[in-house]
Amino acid sequence: MYRLGIDVGETNTDAVLLDSYSRIVQTVKKPTSPDIGSGLYTVLEEIIERNQTDPKDIAAVMIGTTYCLQALKKKENLSGVCVIRIGNGKNAVPPLFEGNNSLRRCVMSDYLEIDGGHEVTGRPLGVMDYSQIERFFFHWLGKEPIEAVVITGTFSPMNPEHETMAASHVRSIVGADIPITLSHEIGSIGFIERENASIINALLSKPMDRALHRLQSVLQHFGINGDIYFTQNDGSLMSYEHALRYPIRTLWSGITNSLLGSSFLTGLKNSIVVDVDGSSVHVALLENGFPKEKRRSQLIDGVRVNVPMPDIVSLPFEPEQLNRDEFLERLYQVIQRFQPRYEPLPVIFVGDGGQQLAERFHYPWADIIVPDYHQYVNAIGACIAPVSGYIDRMVWVDPFNQNQALYSAINEAKHRAISAGANPKTVIVQEAKAIPLAYVPSKALRVRVKVIGTLSFSSKGGM
Repeated sequence: MYRLGIDVGETNTDAVLLDSYSRIVQTVKKPTSPDIGSGLYTVLEEIIERNQTDPKDIAAVMIGTTYCLQALKKKENLSGVCVIRIGNGKNAVPPLFEGNNSLRRCVMSDYLEIDGGHEVTGRPLGVMDYSQIERFFFHWLGKEPIEAVVITGTFSPMNPEHETMAASHVRSIVGADIPITLSHEIGSIGFIERENASIINALLSKPMDRALHRLQSVLQHFGINGDIYFTQNDGSLMSYEHALRYPIRTLWSGITNSLLGSSFLTGLKNSIVVDVDGSSVHVALLENGFPKEKRRSQLIDGVRVNVPMPDIVSLPFEPEQLNRDEFLERLYQVIQRFQPRYEPLPVIFVGDGGQQLAERFHYPWADIIVPDYHQYVNAIGACIAPVSGYIDRMVWVDPFNQNQALYSAINEAKHRAISAGANPKTVIVQEAKAIPLAYVPSKALRVRVKVIGTLSFSSKGGM
């Protein structure tokens, strides 16, 4: 049985085939096509024909793609988004007010504000008036394109009930085909940041839907029936259905795949990775085998959000810059930003241009490493990515204590990981924190838990 890892980048589409012992059997690199599908077709055609692989022997396909990131940058094929706010604060700043004009024009200028939401304790603030929702949608349906809906309630990470109830009512009006993003499933504390993240997720629903259906169509053409997974921003896998619902979680999957692949190829759990692709150099920190998370100043296209994302520094890059001292000095300073004060970490160069840049980069303080298969590191990282279970929520601990709240979250995260396909015997806790919230009563906690485990292939024949 095999695992097939695919990375659909801006320039190239890479694929790698791993056997049941995690040995690299086959690698392919082809130019990425604008429609994704034809580029993937040529990659799979070569994988199957050159290696004489029986598609039935491919137990699972893991895909990483920057397609949504490129769509957001280019402002192409974004969904028209309708915003609903649940809470008592009326006439606040408009949705996505920090975004540029090309981004804001995708959001309906007329948004709905209704009473409801919750206090930090989880107690309801009021009663929702469903007739307001009905009047709003019956007025706008057919007049302005509504291709996705965002619902954000006050303190919904503490109690999501009103968001869920509003979504059910909206669904009865707009039907089953329009995606609905609930903010408590996307972000954590901070109403505006959570709403921003939810809007960006909704904007990406149309390009993600198109991309995933093309990918699935090509895989079906070749008779590949293994489970389909997508890599997300934290370096773990999610199902096809979750990728369709949460496209924002795929935006940085390219660089996270690169970090995981670098760790696999070198055996290093802690290092600095320099990924050199066609137009950019990305630098990030590999910390205990996973990308270091960015804790502050989280921005997407200049908009503040509160979703997990890797800490990345990107530099524009052209091949002629290889011999320019100015560029090499900038790269040196970026690497220094990630280096600890003592005992500098090794620096791993990967990507299509990794070898050439490493040969010209002088760094006397630590080892410079260019591993074999460095050109395929993104596809390799996708192929070996683990399954995770993640909890990030606000809780009111009374009458429980912090330890009980954390213990409950750990058990729930483990259950999520196992339900997503993790082998129960391999599940371990990677992070578990209970953080008291500032400026609110001390009983309010933010609980963050992440567990990881190896993807189980038992249902597909025992990898």
